[in-house]
Amino acid sequence: MDPQLRSRAEGRLQDAAERLGLSDPRPSYRERLRVLREQQPEAFSQAIAHYETAVLPALAEASDPMAVWTAYGGFLARLTAEGNAYRVDTSGRSQPFRPPVTRGELVLFLPDEPAADVLVMAMPDAATPAQAATIDLLIKRKLALS
Repeated sequence: MDPQLRSRAEGRLQDAAERLGLSDPRPSYRERLRVLREQQPEAFSQAIAHYETAVLPALAEASDPMAVWTAYGGFLARLTAEGNAYRVDTSGRSQPFRPPVTRGELVLFLPDEPAADVLVMAMPDAATPAQAATIDLLIKRKLALS
């Protein structure tokens, strides 16, 4: 893959996340890719090929890099389980996710299969208490208040 294309794409994604008050959106996807590599090598190969042929070029050129990124998150998540993406606003209310990602918004892919892991598609830099509680319950699987 062209290193300049990769650099441009990753820079545009990072800039878009910063403008929206979001943390670096890549770690949760990297973790999902690690799991795929270990548990489903064919799905991992499919995810990497899709990233290099479709996602990187789109990130480098798209007017909304976060829309491209969240679409890739849905693709990654569906390699392990069907489900849907939801946005969680600052009050903790959720609704089905449709781009664009808005400032400080939490976006999660919730699998239909209860045992499958939730994928963070976008995370605010500073989660509100309601968003933090959502993260604790759905991502960290905490069932009690600390």
